[in-house]
Amino acid sequence: MIQPPRFSARPNPLVWWLGALVLGLMALACLQALPGVDGVRLLIRATARTSLLFFLLAYTAQAAVRTWPGAWSNWQRTHRRQWGWLFVASHTVHAAGILALALMAPDLFNTLAPLGNRISGGLAYAFIWAMGLTSFDRSARWLGPTWWARLHTWGLHYIWLSFLVANGKRIAAQPLYAVPTLLLLAALCWRLWATRQASRQVGGMPA
Repeated sequence: MIQPPRFSARPNPLVWWLGALVLGLMALACLQALPGVDGVRLLIRATARTSLLFFLLAYTAQAAVRTWPGAWSNWQRTHRRQWGWLFVASHTVHAAGILALALMAPDLFNTLAPLGNRISGGLAYAFIWAMGLTSFDRSARWLGPTWWARLHTWGLHYIWLSFLVANGKRIAAQPLYAVPTLLLLAALCWRLWATRQASRQVGGMPA
């Protein structure tokens, strides 16, 4: 029987650096693959997908450990902070692409991003950057455990909702968007189920 590799209980900084390197190379490849506005739009689509990947890794890390404790799930949870930072980095590049599109093709930008989208997206970015800045030990201590928990709980679920709406509304035009939509719904159900199982075990009830 093949055994999974033994991962260290301490987070490996290479996870962040390799992820950041891949993001940088991907951004350069998108901008060089297509000229001008088309390259920027490719970058926006690509970073939307990498952001979703890193978000889901962070979003399901605790549920993974509760459901399937072991080396792989422990490694995922151990690096949850790194997934969060990579998500912030990916979505910051995504924001840079959106800004570039607004400057290069304002009419197209206004068509693709009406005012309501900008307001809801702006709130999502406020949560993303606030959560990123408070993901360091010193800033977390400064904020305090109560407000830290509120910020990261509200922010996490608002970002989840933003992803769900952004992908779900495109299903009619492009059915492939059903895949990320279903992944997001499955991730939420997984978290809720894992939390319920943990609560039942703490209460002394059979799981």
